[in-house]
Amino acid sequence: MSRANRGQTAPHAARSRPLIRTVTAILFALIAMRGSTARAFPYSDFFTPANPQHLSLTLFASSIGAESLYAATHEGFQLEQTLNPYIAVVGRVSGYQIYQGDGWDSPLTENPGTRPRNFGVFMGGIDLLPVQGTSLAILGGRDVGDSNGARIEGDFSSWILLHSRHPINVSFTGDHFYNNGRSSGMIDVRVVMSSWRELTWLLGAGGQLWGGGSEPHIMKEFGPDLGLFFRQWQTSLDFQAGYGNSHGYGAIAVSRHFGWDEQ
Repeated sequence: MSRANRGQTAPHAARSRPLIRTVTAILFALIAMRGSTARAFPYSDFFTPANPQHLSLTLFASSIGAESLYAATHEGFQLEQTLNPYIAVVGRVSGYQIYQGDGWDSPLTENPGTRPRNFGVFMGGIDLLPVQGTSLAILGGRDVGDSNGARIEGDFSSWILLHSRHPINVSFTGDHFYNNGRSSGMIDVRVVMSSWRELTWLLGAGGQLWGGGSEPHIMKEFGPDLGLFFRQWQTSLDFQAGYGNSHGYGAIAVSRHFGWDEQ
């Protein structure tokens, strides 16, 4: 890292300290919860390999459109391999297409106008599994193509009242793009409304926040969302529509999950 780059990223690092403290506090709280409910010393089996070992593959695709201001799609796959009951390694490969405008998940340094921009994203990291139903993935990687900068990402998801009739899922994804200095976040809170043998459906609300780099203000958009999980095919289908600084927007995402236990 050059001195110039260090000078540009130092303010961002300072702004990130409250977020780091918040994530650390959440992890300690989760550890304390596990310690108060477990009979044995918490994480006494940390150095024991997961039994069975588990390998998972997730295929995903999504698109978002915000009136005439932003349109993008991306797709890819993610591999995850357990190491022990609390840690897994993660690798992800994605392809991005930005057709017009500038939105919350764009790492581009300039508005693409009407010419589509294409780039790939290669990321890897770890997934922390402190308690049942909770995960925190920390990833880093780089873009290749029309965007060619580094990026970091954190993905948090936790189920509340997991064994009740209506579990609640809280999820948050945070990104920082070193290509344009932008930080962004996506948050969702959803409730399982009904669960049958073939289908589980969820209702909730969520949205996106972004700012930094050439964007001096915090931009935002929020709205209700609907999630469908088809059990037989291990497939999720998610919809969201709402309003914000980019005016009306709509998003759709689909993912297919595969998993194998290793003896």
